[in-house]
Amino acid sequence: MSHASRRTLLVGVLALAALPAAASDKLVDPKKLFRYLEEYSKLPAAERSRFRINYYLHVGPQALTAPVWIVEGAKRTAVPLRPADGRVERLPSAAQLANGKVQVGVDEGTKVGVTIGIETIAPPAAEMDAREVASALAQASVGVKKAAGIMAMAMPKLTQVSFPGVASGEVIMTDGKRAPLPLLKGVPSFTPGDFPNARILKFPKAPLKTDMG
Repeated sequence: MSHASRRTLLVGVLALAALPAAASDKLVDPKKLFRYLEEYSKLPAAERSRFRINYYLHVGPQALTAPVWIVEGAKRTAVPLRPADGRVERLPSAAQLANGKVQVGVDEGTKVGVTIGIETIAPPAAEMDAREVASALAQASVGVKKAAGIMAMAMPKLTQVSFPGVASGEVIMTDGKRAPLPLLKGVPSFTPGDFPNARILKFPKAPLKTDMG
């Protein structure tokens, strides 16, 4: 390669290096991504003491694995996701919801989906107090509609709790009798009205989550 050719190539490389980096990350309004979180947070503590709202991020059917941040001006705060299902492990604060942006490490054109989960405060376990689960469901059925505001009429009534991550479960009654939990789309589900004397919910292992619906 001649000296002139090398000089032309070098100028071209320098010109490319001077171009701004392409903005590939996706910016999302946190209030759109974390719908109802603000309303849930405004419920009196006593009205949300037994249930929580969780958010699961995904791209198509797959859990999101890309990095996520809350951006407030020059400040970026990492948002950890649970690898198994993309659950947001640290929800944004009221200030972050109002003033921040969610930055996701995917191309701008990538559609990031979100699934909202209404779940018990009590963590999933191989044995769970059935009365506690029933109380959480009752509280959530009222709280969710209150948080939904004018959309409450469109919200389905919460009547059962499902336990993804296990293949089976059983309910133990106050008199010691046992019965298998019905399967809803292959997932053990507990409807308190069907088991008024339920005392314990028992599983082969701790479920992945408690999913009200």
